Parts: sequence; C-alpha cells; structure tokens
Amino acid sequence: MKRLAVSISIVISLTEAANGSESGSDIQDAVERALPYLEEEGTWWIEEKACVSCHHSTFFVWAKDLALKQGYSVEKGALEQQRNWVVESFLTPIEPDPKQPDNQPKPGEVQGDRNVEGVSQLLVSASADQLRESTKERLLKIVADNRNDDGNWAPGGQLPRQKRPRDETQAVSNQWAISALGVKPIDDSYSAAKTTEWFAMNAYLRKDAASLNQLLARQNPDGGWSWIDGEGSDPEATGQALFALGRSRVKDDRMSEVISRARDFLIQGQAEDGHWETKSTKDRTKSTRVSDFWGSAWAVIGLLEAGI
Repeated sequence: MKRLAVSISIVISLTEAANGSESGSDIQDAVERALPYLEEEGTWWIEEKACVSCHHSTFFVWAKDLALKQGYSVEKGALEQQRNWVVESFLTPIEPDPKQPDNQPKPGEVQGDRNVEGVSQLLVSASADQLRESTKERLLKIVADNRNDDGNWAPGGQLPRQKRPRDETQAVSNQWAISALGVKPIDDSYSAAKTTEWFAMNAYLRKDAASLNQLLARQNPDGGWSWIDGEGSDPEATGQALFALGRSRVKDDRMSEVISRARDFLIQGQAEDGHWETKSTKDRTKSTRVSDFWGSAWAVIGLLEAGI
C-alpha cells in the first residue's frame, strides 16, 4: 500500500510538472481575490465618474460575466444592472458642452461613437452572450458607421496619447472594430508592431499558425508578455495574450505549457488586495488607479479566457 501511495505521488508530481506549477485552486484563488477589487473599483467608476470612457466598464462586466459563466460567486442582479448601464451609456446621445465649442456632437451622435474600441470589446466579450439581438445590432451599427472613408476607425478617447507609435494605436483600433464586425483583417501591410496587443489581436483575428507563432515568440522567460518592446512583463499584455490564445482553441502540450507559465506569472504577481499593479499606457514610469484597474481586469479575463 505504501509503495502504491509513493507511485501515485510520483505520477501526480510528473503531471503537475507537465502542466506547470499553477493549479486550478491557485487560479480560483486569484480570481476570487480579484473580483472584490474589480467590484469596488468598477462600481466607483460608474457611480462617481458616470462615464463609459476608457473602456473601464467594458472590461469590468467582461470579467464578471466570464467569472459567472465559470461558476464563481457573482451577484447576477448587480451584474445585469452594470451590463445594462454600459450598453445604455454607449447608446446615450451626447449633449452639447458649452465649455467645448470646438467639440460639439454631430446630429444623432451617441457616446459609443467616440468609444468604438469599447463598443467593439463589449461585442467580443463574454457579456455579448447576454445581450438581445436588437441591442447587438444597434452596437454593431455604431462600429460600422464610424469607419472612415480611408477604411480606418479613429482611435477614441485618450488612446492617441498612449506611449506607442500613433500608427500602431490606429492599427489596434482597427483590429478591435474588425473583430466586432467579423470582417477580413486589413492590416496586412502593417509590419512595425511593437505591442503585445497588436500581436494578440492579429492572432485572434487570423487564427493561423504564423500569427499564433508570432505571439508565442514574444513570451518572456518569466511567462508574461510585455506591453511594448523593451519592457518587462505586464499584467495587461499577458491578459490580452491569454485571451487570444484561449480563443485560438489550440489544445496541445506546447500551448498548455505556454498558458501555464503565463498563469504562473499572473498568480505570482497579484497583490494581497487582489489587484495587479500595471503601468499606465500614457506614462510608462508609473501606475495609476485607472491603469491598475485595466491590468487587473485583463489579468482576470486572461486567466478565465484561457481556460474555456
């Protein structure tokens, strides 16, 4: 009996080594610790900022809908209200602002027209499954109607201020819109990508071996991905990479190892209060309340998307 116990122990150890050091309980613990933080910050944003900008609330409901789908304790009534608030905010007409005479809304312009990335992310997210078809059609119309004559979608909000090449921000905005509409990628000529977000979205959109291998090649020795070339691993970038890998539906030993190492990176980097410190995309020297929320939401999304 003792020999059998030792043999079983060896088999378990070998299995854990093959699958990485993270376990289902580690992932569950990380998500359970993150959810209260996301709830507090997401609720604060809705109540105090009353603004759907910065994609803040899209990531919030995406993470919660994924958690609910996978059996985590999420209050359904509150989530439904938050999800509805996000949708209604996107569809709310923009009121003229006397303080910004040069930035007056066009006739019929709604909040989502100035945040196409956020609308697109909602349509790609797990939350989209909870939307009525008529609501999806209205949101899709926002995305389709905001395509410029040159084929691009103008980056919304503060995205043009991100610390990466402006052309890449443009390319990523295109990728999110394309992902929502389900049309053919248009970035064939773009070859100067420096951020994981571009590579993750390219892999998600194309779903071919070449684009997937490009993303996998960017994984750092610590298991994470850098937001931009030349920097250390980042929770936001790692979550985005895991999202793309999870949606690729590739299931083999190599992918299992890649995902396991990425999950290890996230689990080990989580703070005691459940959040992940994340550098701002506008100032890479510091983290902010908003950037920490972005990174933490993406970390949860990545941990859960990669397990679907």
